[in-house]
Amino acid sequence: MSADKTWMGGVIYIQNLVKAIASLSLPDVELYLIIPSNSEPELYADIQDLVNKVCVENSLSLNFRNRLWWMILRKFPFLPDQGLSQIVKRENIDFLYPILGTYGFSCNFACKWAAWIPDLQHKYLPNFSSKKIIIAREQVYKFMAKKAPGIIFSSAIALEDFKKFYPDSVAQNFVLNFRTIPEMAWFTSDPVLVQQKYQLPDRFFLVSNQFWRHKNHQIILESLKILKQENINPVIVCTGHLNDMRFPGYQKEILDLIDKYELSEYFKIIGLIPRLDQIQLMRRSLAVIQPSLFEGWSTVVEDARLLGKPMILSDIPVHLEQNPPHSHYFKHNSAQDLADKIKFFLPQLIPGPNLSNEAIAKNLCQKQLEIYGQEFVQIVKKIQNNSQLE
Repeated sequence: MSADKTWMGGVIYIQNLVKAIASLSLPDVELYLIIPSNSEPELYADIQDLVNKVCVENSLSLNFRNRLWWMILRKFPFLPDQGLSQIVKRENIDFLYPILGTYGFSCNFACKWAAWIPDLQHKYLPNFSSKKIIIAREQVYKFMAKKAPGIIFSSAIALEDFKKFYPDSVAQNFVLNFRTIPEMAWFTSDPVLVQQKYQLPDRFFLVSNQFWRHKNHQIILESLKILKQENINPVIVCTGHLNDMRFPGYQKEILDLIDKYELSEYFKIIGLIPRLDQIQLMRRSLAVIQPSLFEGWSTVVEDARLLGKPMILSDIPVHLEQNPPHSHYFKHNSAQDLADKIKFFLPQLIPGPNLSNEAIAKNLCQKQLEIYGQEFVQIVKKIQNNSQLE
């Protein structure tokens, strides 16, 4: 797990995968969670009892020495890896996942492994990343295409993109749609108390995205400006980490727009909050708005699906592929269309939770949980068996 609060999607991905595998109670499977030593324990506290061992590793921490060594590995990938490979040998691990290229390009892990490629955003939205990041990501994906025993994609559209841009890849490719795995406390906690904790009104829409430029918060402000001119003033509540390392000035751009359009009363930013609080606000909200311009497979959509929430989604291909119930789509580049959708649904929506929708969604998600875990285990076996035949 790359346990870093600046990318909560990656943290939640591992949390859900561990829960899915552990739910199968497979006698021949042992789970090991490998964590950099500088990670915050709260990010893996909920799953440490589901694994056989938590390996907290200094060799993976983001210190100067390790960063320097990973830079060397990216230029000379034939050098022996001094981090993950030693952990694999020490713990007698058979399979390692996910490999993201974070710790260099060496693949001498002494075990089988698979890469995870959430999406190919850098190919479609190059203006949303620095040239340095694009070059690094391109190096990683080219390396994975040549060296990975298997690559797992979160969506079919991501796999199609990969085949388009890396047609010579020799890796086995798999699509694995991740799912949100709930905690019991999600359904026993009181969302009204959490609403009151953050001093929010009874009626609000929720946006749960980190403040990255491609998450498209700006279009919500533009739509609120349009609605304000018609004397319609819905409240939008935003959770998520406020910093975008690629665009340090983006947070100020958003705050400046709020002031310019005089929307501070209607566009409320409460930042990164505990996961349980975020889920309770989602339950309490009128609906979830997900305006993103690009996703691999949206965690927010899967959260809202689990809770049976209405959603207003940008019409990007992956949202259409996810196709959750109770969802409505707006043109991803049209503030007017989003304003029209909010205006249309606002009088019809009531504050949650909707216990009936939640009960139906929970039953469905329980089945999806088992399928998710089983599909991953089958992928592992296919990669191992194929490698053994080579």
